[in-house]
Amino acid sequence: MSDPCSVAAAAEPLAGTAPHTRGWLVLEHPGPYARNATDALGDLAEPLRRACKDAGVTVLLARRERAPGRRAWLARAGGLIEWADVDPAAFLDVDVAADGSPPGGISTGEPVMFVCTNGKRDACCAQFGRPLAEALMREDSRVWECSHIGGHRMAPTAVLLPFGSVHGRMTIDSARAALAMLRDGRCSVETLRGLSHLAPKEQVADIAVRRAAGVTEAIHLDVRCAGDDAMSECVVSHPDGRSWRVLLARRSGVERPESCGKDPMQAEWWAAEQVEPR
Repeated sequence: MSDPCSVAAAAEPLAGTAPHTRGWLVLEHPGPYARNATDALGDLAEPLRRACKDAGVTVLLARRERAPGRRAWLARAGGLIEWADVDPAAFLDVDVAADGSPPGGISTGEPVMFVCTNGKRDACCAQFGRPLAEALMREDSRVWECSHIGGHRMAPTAVLLPFGSVHGRMTIDSARAALAMLRDGRCSVETLRGLSHLAPKEQVADIAVRRAAGVTEAIHLDVRCAGDDAMSECVVSHPDGRSWRVLLARRSGVERPESCGKDPMQAEWWAAEQVEPR
């Protein structure tokens, strides 16, 4: 039997592996989840997926034991709206692409963590994600298990809203630290795969600057990249006026499966070769 995909990819860098999305819509649903988890929403699934795809928003389902009611979260442009009880169909009655949202939501800056446990999508998410989610949910009401985030070969994976930081290979300690730091207005780069509003090469440049320059604030840096499929040059700018030049190169590793049960394929990633102040 071959190794789980997250074990086979253990030597690959995390940076640049976060899904790229304009925002996140997370709907409470008790489960169980199928491979395509939103199918659990029945007739609502396809129109909701279509509306959110047009808006560039990713839909997740989330669950944990709690009082009745269906919570929901909508994260866009660094902000988070939370509903204590809402019918998912209400999101079809607004123009999500035009930043619309159903009534009754409350804007909040309090972070919430969603840990992928969707074993029907990939076995690693259940094998490694579920124990992490269960341990964290016992001690923190702002942690939920959720459906497929993307990048199960980096399991356990999680997304932190409203900041949009996506993390991988998390332990209980690193997950606690990431959530505590975000509550304190800081970003943990130890397990950071990338900020989801950025494209993959932009994520790599962003993380490289955060590491090299010690940027710990949970702020969005401006990242602009130009180049081809082999090399790229990025300019990363801080709101305080500082900026950096980051040179990226395309690298490859050994063949491994993209997810459990799939055929091996060539591993490729962007690597930061140089970071210097401008």
